[in-house]
Amino acid sequence: MMHINSISCGQGAPSLYLIVMAGQGLFPADVVITADTGWENDCLWSTGERTTAKEFWDAVTQPLAEEFGMVAAWVRANDGEGNPLPPLQDTQAILPNGKVSIDIPMYGSKGGKLSQSCTSKYKVAAMRQELRRRGARTATSHLGLTMDEVGRMKPNDVKWETKAWPLIERKLYRTNAVAELERMGIPYLVTSECDGCPHKDWPRWKRTSPAMIESLGEWESNIDGFFLTRNLIPLSQSLAKMELGEAMDMFEPCDDGYCFV
Repeated sequence: MMHINSISCGQGAPSLYLIVMAGQGLFPADVVITADTGWENDCLWSTGERTTAKEFWDAVTQPLAEEFGMVAAWVRANDGEGNPLPPLQDTQAILPNGKVSIDIPMYGSKGGKLSQSCTSKYKVAAMRQELRRRGARTATSHLGLTMDEVGRMKPNDVKWETKAWPLIERKLYRTNAVAELERMGIPYLVTSECDGCPHKDWPRWKRTSPAMIESLGEWESNIDGFFLTRNLIPLSQSLAKMELGEAMDMFEPCDDGYCFV
């Protein structure tokens, strides 16, 4: 029976620091898995650069994993028949019959919030599929949650995969991971959510490029009756209000540790 130890890497400071920790022998890891949603094209580096998540993976994550003797995998979830899922933003729509086909937790016109299935479809599924492709019968997936996020620790929903949280086990905070990476000269993504993630608060929206905000505004306008912020108005108007302090959005983290917002 093959057991694989993996790192679930969203490319933010905590999960990149997991690579360093594993390389130092603090816990075992065979493979570093980064799940691709197709909607992480406006990523801000700690150095001030801005690229896609894949470009960051090519330049930083893959070489770092290999430096410490681990394999790095960039993966897109498939539909069960081996066909990669389309980019996340391309699957969200109001169907002709009026039913909602939206995986991200957008805000509805009646003030409610849609349930979230994007993490399970694009993050969790991609990582588990990769582990199975590599022959895992059992696995331990190390996640980069920190002491700031203890409330997001949850038991797994499958018996063959065990979750582990090395940073929490060592009582480390995000600031500890940032400090160590900066000491070592290793860049990281300042935030690692999808471009149109409704979990963004005002500081995260401020880090989004003007070009991406314009693109997201156009995208949002095609999802009739649903919005990317709780203000329930078009994105550009909502962000203008946030900038003035009239409608500050509070940060609501994803409740699944596999998604790194």
